[in-house]
Amino acid sequence: MLKNECRNGVTSGQILTLLKSRHSVFRVRPYPSPNGDWKFNLKGMAGKAIELTVALKNHHQDPTSVLVTVWIE
Repeated sequence: MLKNECRNGVTSGQILTLLKSRHSVFRVRPYPSPNGDWKFNLKGMAGKAIELTVALKNHHQDPTSVLVTVWIE
């Protein structure tokens, strides 16, 4: 579950807006990492310019579930 506001002043709503926006751009295209995650960097506007590093991980016991980890640059 996302916290309402991170330490750097970015809210969970801004993160979700950036992830859903058609205007966000890939700074690093999606690529498979050695541990099986898919990673990418995404940049866009959500009240201010934000760049995210995102890791997508499938859970081995339930392939329909996905864990999303976001780092704010």
